[in-house]
Amino acid sequence: MRTTMTVDDDLLEQARCRAAEQGVSMSVVINRALRRGLAEPDGRRAAAPTVVYDPGGPALSAAELQQRIVAADNEDLLGQAGF
Repeated sequence: MRTTMTVDDDLLEQARCRAAEQGVSMSVVINRALRRGLAEPDGRRAAAPTVVYDPGGPALSAAELQQRIVAADNEDLLGQAGF
């Protein structure tokens, strides 16, 4: 069915790019996006389940957890920099 609607400029540009990348028409891209969006209840995506591993030791305090997060981030940054 043919219809007229207003689409935000940024979304229209994204749809144009996606159509060009996939070699399909904008109608195909927009129909696919609508189908995916309407298939989700209330337009929300279900979060991935959280996996919790129990090391058997005492729970970490918030400060200890923050320290471990910073240490892991630093390791990632050093690895990306080639150190």
